[in-house]
Amino acid sequence: MDISAINNKYFNSTVQSTSTKSTDDDFEKRLTNALENKDEKELKKVCKEFEGILLEIMYKQMKATVPKTDLIPTDPGREIFEDMLDEELVKESTEHTNLGLADSLYKQLSRNLKSG
Repeated sequence: MDISAINNKYFNSTVQSTSTKSTDDDFEKRLTNALENKDEKELKKVCKEFEGILLEIMYKQMKATVPKTDLIPTDPGREIFEDMLDEELVKESTEHTNLGLADSLYKQLSRNLKSG
C-alpha cells in the first residue's frame, strides 16, 4: 500500500474540516434545543460559544497573514501543538473578555424566546 501521496496539508485540512463540521452541527443542535426548551442559561452559553467561534476564525485569519520562514523546520507535531495552543488562547480570551457580540446575540434571541 503506497501512502506517499498523502501529505500533511491534505491530512490537516481533512481533520480540520471534519472537526469544524461536527462542531457546527453540535452548535446548531444546542442552539435549537435552547430555543425550543426556552432555557435562557443554555442560550447565553451558546451565544458565548458563537462569539468564541468567530474569534477563532478571526485569529486564524490573522495568523495566516504572517509569512512563514524556512529558517526553523516545521513538522506535523509542531503544527498540531500550535493549533492546540491557538484553541486555548481563544478559549481563554472568550472566558475573560467581552467583545459584546454574545450579549447582543443573546438579547436578540431572548426576545424571540419570550415572545414565542
